[in-house]
Amino acid sequence: MQDPVALERALQSVISPVIAQEIAENKDKMIDALYPIMGGMISKYVTNAIKEMMEHINAKIEEGLSFERYKRKLKAKMTGVSETEILLEESLDATIRSLFIIQKETGLLVAEAHLENREINDPHMVASMASAIRDFVNDWTEKAEETSEVQLLSYGNATLYIESAGSVYLIAFLDTEPDFEQRSKINAFFAKIIKKYSRFFQDFDGDDSAPEIQTIEELMQKFLRETKSVVPREDAAKKNPLKYILILFLLLCFAYAAYWGKGKYELYLLEQQISRQAGAHITIEKEDHTLYLKGYLSSIKDFYTIKKLIKEKTGKDFVNEMYLPPEEMDRKLMRQKKTMAQTVKRLNLEINRTLKDQQHTVKVLENTLTSKYDRLEQKIAGLEAELKTINTQYHTTRKKLDTAISISMMKAHVLETLKEAFGHTGAFHPKDGSLDFRNKHLFEAGQSVPQAGSLSVLKQGFKKYITVLMGDKQIKPYIKGFVIEGYTDSSGSYDLNRALSFERATQIKNYLLTLPVSKQYHLSKIIDARGMADKNPVIINGVEDKEASRRIKIRFVFNSDKAIESIEKALND
Repeated sequence: MQDPVALERALQSVISPVIAQEIAENKDKMIDALYPIMGGMISKYVTNAIKEMMEHINAKIEEGLSFERYKRKLKAKMTGVSETEILLEESLDATIRSLFIIQKETGLLVAEAHLENREINDPHMVASMASAIRDFVNDWTEKAEETSEVQLLSYGNATLYIESAGSVYLIAFLDTEPDFEQRSKINAFFAKIIKKYSRFFQDFDGDDSAPEIQTIEELMQKFLRETKSVVPREDAAKKNPLKYILILFLLLCFAYAAYWGKGKYELYLLEQQISRQAGAHITIEKEDHTLYLKGYLSSIKDFYTIKKLIKEKTGKDFVNEMYLPPEEMDRKLMRQKKTMAQTVKRLNLEINRTLKDQQHTVKVLENTLTSKYDRLEQKIAGLEAELKTINTQYHTTRKKLDTAISISMMKAHVLETLKEAFGHTGAFHPKDGSLDFRNKHLFEAGQSVPQAGSLSVLKQGFKKYITVLMGDKQIKPYIKGFVIEGYTDSSGSYDLNRALSFERATQIKNYLLTLPVSKQYHLSKIIDARGMADKNPVIINGVEDKEASRRIKIRFVFNSDKAIESIEKALND
């Protein structure tokens, strides 16, 4: 393709949605793969920015006996500020070239405004990519245990200043980083827009013909004219921000594709090795650095072979989602039943043939009738004993298989038992069988001690939960323990929230251990407290319900090892 403009449009229509989808679905992997690129880009930008500032200051000094120099001297005398500080301030002036308002949830472009002769060819694509880059860098900094959102993104001579409020972002394109005064002006303008059009922004569905959009864009255009720098940068006017953003996205896409492909290939090789050595065809999936193994096993021996291979190759444990199919057990039982039926038929034929022989012998040799009859009775008794033994073995094998099947379905039985006991209670989660006490006003913000009068619902739910699980003789042996998880809202730093959530979980744990039901079932050694910080906040209509986020979650821990041992014992005894 020889036309650069056509090439650019073709790339925009294909690359933009694919990269946006990949970033949304695989943010953690993108951050791990692109950390070196982002670090190098930031270092390069800082070096170039300092170099440009020094060149600009040197040019000012070389003006000599110019009118601008005497003007700065006069200004320094009148304001009491040194000429050097005034010169630095002039060198850092930034021109706001474009403004965008973007809806957070959908990424739709709501309104735009540009300086004259500085319009952007495809503002919708630029807005989508800028919003995606901001989400990417926020996830990156969050992995580094930083809690503040990114506001400035720079590459080359282009700077994006991003301000978030309510359901939208305001993104400003500048030719250099804005100072405190410029940020204050942008924030004040954005606050006025949000105050007046907050409801419109929340309900915006992509309709560009709404009259509010024209009014908002006129206000944005007026703001650009009023804040235009007195000393604009000629170089910035020549730069196209779409070029830098597109280059950055191509780099992100290439690096992520290499990282993703390498991980998939390693999992494929591991699956093939398991198939060769264990004879089991399974699939391995990786999610959040955890391996999930799925498929069918023909025997318990295959499970230990696979476990050894995974440990040797990855050094990690895995989540077992493999199982022995009930159909295989039924087929084995049917084969045994068929074999026993054939044996019975063969014995019956032999008995009938023997009886006929004996009858003929009686007729021929009447003198030996008594002795032959005794021998015949003994043989029949032996055959009957053999048949009885076979029937006993059949019932024993059937009982073992029934026991093994019952144990393999134990976890599902536990969840079903809890569901029958709690029904559709608000705190009960049927998917994982946990109790989630949100909207119970347990904790004030920043406090680890529960509020007075808030523990009655938690006490009743915990008592019923423990009684259902530990009071069932079939379920109790497979309950390894219980976990009390404490949560906070998203306010504050991660370290503070992690410590606070652990204190809350510990407070609730100590309280629950004082209850009679805890002493009845000796829970002190099998109950644990964990701090989950602000993980999985409660979001309602796109906004966090912070009081609901400050919650306690109680869940049981299923003893999978015990279940496997019980199955082996039932089959081998």
